[in-house]
Amino acid sequence: MILYDADTVDACSWPQTPQARLARDYFVPVMKRGSTAFLSDRTTLRLVAMDDLRIPLAINEAEYGNSPMHSTWVRYIGLPVAAVTAETYGAARAVVMRGAMRTLGAMLKAARIDKCVYVDHWLVLRNLHVSLDEAQVERLTAFLAEHFPGHAIVFPAINPASASPLLNTLAARDYGFVYAAHTRMTLPTQDVSRQVRENRRRDGRLLEAAGYRVVDGRELPGCAPRLRELYRSLNADKYHSTLDFTEEFFAWTLREGIFQYRLAVKDGRVDGFYATHVSDDVVWSPLFGYDLSLPQELGLYRGLVHRLMQDALEVGLTIELGPGADPFKSLRGSQPVPRWSAFHVKHLSGFRQYAWRTLQRYVNGGVRPAANAMLKKIDGDAAVGFGPLTLPFTPPTGQTPREAARALREQVDALEASLESAARQEGEDRLRELAPLSQALHNWPQPMPRVVALRERLTRLEQDARRKPAPAVAPASESPADQARRLLQDATRWGETMLVAAHLGELPAPHLKALVEALRQAAGSVGVVLTATRGGKVVLVTAASDALRGQGVDAGQLMAQAAPCVEGKGGGSPEVAWGGGSRADGIDAALAATRRFVESRLAGPVPSGGVG
Repeated sequence: MILYDADTVDACSWPQTPQARLARDYFVPVMKRGSTAFLSDRTTLRLVAMDDLRIPLAINEAEYGNSPMHSTWVRYIGLPVAAVTAETYGAARAVVMRGAMRTLGAMLKAARIDKCVYVDHWLVLRNLHVSLDEAQVERLTAFLAEHFPGHAIVFPAINPASASPLLNTLAARDYGFVYAAHTRMTLPTQDVSRQVRENRRRDGRLLEAAGYRVVDGRELPGCAPRLRELYRSLNADKYHSTLDFTEEFFAWTLREGIFQYRLAVKDGRVDGFYATHVSDDVVWSPLFGYDLSLPQELGLYRGLVHRLMQDALEVGLTIELGPGADPFKSLRGSQPVPRWSAFHVKHLSGFRQYAWRTLQRYVNGGVRPAANAMLKKIDGDAAVGFGPLTLPFTPPTGQTPREAARALREQVDALEASLESAARQEGEDRLRELAPLSQALHNWPQPMPRVVALRERLTRLEQDARRKPAPAVAPASESPADQARRLLQDATRWGETMLVAAHLGELPAPHLKALVEALRQAAGSVGVVLTATRGGKVVLVTAASDALRGQGVDAGQLMAQAAPCVEGKGGGSPEVAWGGGSRADGIDAALAATRRFVESRLAGPVPSGGVG
């Protein structure tokens, strides 16, 4: 096991793992430059090499002016004291609460509560958790206690939805746990209500309706100053203890592709953005901002959150939105999940151990129940895992994000295979096989492009199965002239105008040509739309008599109505046009489209007869 600092890290070897590559490309540059070159918190960064793991460390001495990300005191004392106001709690109660918290805070400062080694700390990336077995935890804990004998050892803000095994391993090696905060997650397999779906549909229309385009941040490489301005407007300017980032941090993470940036752009101006990072089938947004000066009616926040959620759900991943705006996020199907910090202090003095135990009792016995009550009011039974701490830890979401992603892929694979099986059936047999698939696909909780494509495929298969086989309108014993007379008798009529619209099934080309010629010679105003099939392809022919063309309808216009329905095209003269297509299940729609067209051009009464 080796501990690296900024001067020695160049000697570190890098295993070919995603975790090691991210440490090399993202954590080490910040470590070399120092934290304040990129962010407002002052901390010392180190890297531990253990086996094939490269584990980041953030080492604090007494930085009580940091954000909650690097200050235990700010998380549990500084922020809560600032949040206790007379308007919220009443004047007398607020005085008592602030006094009690300040007394506890003074004791915690005396015990140097912020003298910590934060293990596996990736700065703004909260969806990363190292995988350690009990032997590795024991070795790492002993190593850190030896190198930092005066520091508490803390694994901060671990998410049990993703990292229950790590929490249970730490528990087995005598780590204590303190409630850290909550986050919010939506799994791709999660059931959602009709109201949630409607809320998402409305949100999905907002950005386009307001004239915004959402573009990849790499299309605007000089946008870093604007991104920092938008982030500060939403975060650092509102909350004095929120972590702030330098313009260089935005430019670097954008340029190097550390995060994926999406920008809401209108008239060449960036009015909002979010950044994402993907790890272990979770999409996390470490940075988010928008222009608070714009009217709320634009729905910029709602639209950006919707796009952020869709980025994950459309590819079958979990989206983690973090805390804040809980009622809004709950109405979009986001579930609250607790985070827990694990701490080891057995190598510290008795007084400092007592301070950590006191903090644990205060937070787990007071802060956690308050958070539980607040979230129960918002989320009801969806607020799982916020009760008294019990072991072992289990994912409060039921599945881990990785299990959900795997289950979703398996479900969609199975549906796709079932659709292919149904496609080999015909008529009622096919419809029986499609019925349960239709229910599954149309009630899918988080429609993704692959599911949408399967829905469209299912609809085409259902339409094709319900379309009755074409009657044998051209038996071998029937001549083209006899068939023409029969089709004219069944034609759709508008007064003296007739439309022969029929599907003829498999028909030889010479017979079809002779039939069209016979229909063209019929007296009166006659339009012709005939379809046939050859080897799975659709043959189209349209014709218009002189009298029909005199009424403003020709063969080319009829072809223009019919061909798109079978995904085809065609052409010819105003008298006769020929074409073809690839979608036999669109034949009925093609015949109906030409009927509607003729009716609209003639503007006549409701016709007698029907489409053949």
